[in-house]
Amino acid sequence: MRGPKMNEKTVQRFIAEGRGTGQGADYKPWISVQDISSLGESRRVPGLKIDREHQLLSNVEWHLFLLLEWSTDIVDIREQFPLDRDLTQEIAATLGIRHPFYPGTNVPTVMTVDMLVTRMHGGKEALEAYDAKRSEEAEDENSLAKLEITRYYLENSGIPHHLVFHSALPQPEVTNIELIRGSALKPEEQEPYPGFYEHHKHVMASMLERQQATGSLYQFCTFYDRSQSISAGEGLRIAKMLMLDRILDADLTNPDLVTAPMASFRIAKRKGGLKIVGGR
Repeated sequence: MRGPKMNEKTVQRFIAEGRGTGQGADYKPWISVQDISSLGESRRVPGLKIDREHQLLSNVEWHLFLLLEWSTDIVDIREQFPLDRDLTQEIAATLGIRHPFYPGTNVPTVMTVDMLVTRMHGGKEALEAYDAKRSEEAEDENSLAKLEITRYYLENSGIPHHLVFHSALPQPEVTNIELIRGSALKPEEQEPYPGFYEHHKHVMASMLERQQATGSLYQFCTFYDRSQSISAGEGLRIAKMLMLDRILDADLTNPDLVTAPMASFRIAKRKGGLKIVGGR
């Protein structure tokens, strides 16, 4: 996939389209997946917390996004967020760093930060910025120069900047969140009957609240499928939906959540708090 050639005309078109503006569902990323040459890692992801499609350009961005979206105190994620080009050029001159240009042109690049998030802290909203990189990029001079401009820009804007390398991401948590997130209903997906999953989430949660379950999550869900006369595998999906809704609390550091003992899970009780759901 080839995107538009970046030049000043394209930059001005992006500005006219409102790219890099808005918040929440109204935000438009500066760069979209269709604007880049596909490397097999970019993806468009429907948001579960924010009602819009997120544009993620690498696996590292995807994994970081999973962790940020899962965080209950993060209320907005704006990926591919543009920095003021006049200011980044001033900063580059101050630091004695060559500002990046679009390939084959003398047009200064509109620099972006991978994700600008809004986090609730003490009842107030605060901005934080994240750049997601592979470890080898720490040795690339061009990447380091751009990161230094970005760091200086955000520091002077009062926005904390976090540089996250793929090797530092907690892989079991990333894998489990991806597994849980995958249980959400897809656009246009047909349920066995209207309200099927909402009904069974209520039934399973009530069952777990009333009595202890033994064995592993997989064993419990297989039992649930049989006891409710539903298709094999539906029980596991319903359990993951309960985790997605934060009704069933799981240990995300477990490297194999499906075979984890039920004793490692907790259910949110109707009057608040958590209750152990399984016995050994």
